[in-house]
Amino acid sequence: MKKFIYSIFAVLALSCTLVACGDDKDENISYSTTAEKGSEGTYTGTWTRTSDSGVETFEGSVALAAGASTGVTNVTFTCAGFSLDAASVANIWHSGHGYQFVNQVSENNADNKLGSAFSGAIDADGNLNVAFTVSQRSGRMVVEYKYEFVGKK
Repeated sequence: MKKFIYSIFAVLALSCTLVACGDDKDENISYSTTAEKGSEGTYTGTWTRTSDSGVETFEGSVALAAGASTGVTNVTFTCAGFSLDAASVANIWHSGHGYQFVNQVSENNADNKLGSAFSGAIDADGNLNVAFTVSQRSGRMVVEYKYEFVGKK
């Protein structure tokens, strides 16, 4: 019985030494432009607003323009159906073959007219996704609206 147990351990030890890992080379991506300049443009698509009373969708856009400094972009949210016309600044950076941007300051900020923190991403195919939540007072109640945008340049 001892020989059997020793042979099992020997086989396990041998199998562990023969296991190889794959090539762990990190992908080196060379960017030809800064994130704020590479992402510039107007992305048109669909806005979706969700609240307790239901889901609504309208066509609209999100425009990105290079900010005054590296890593900063000016974001403009537009949707006539929701009376949405707000601008803000965001930090932006390369993410693989796309971009990510975020503004985490939601209140009392002159640079964020949206009044909400938001985040978004642009994939390698140029598809932009952004989401944020806005709370609005309606009488004595506060209603939360979740906005999501999906569009392409």
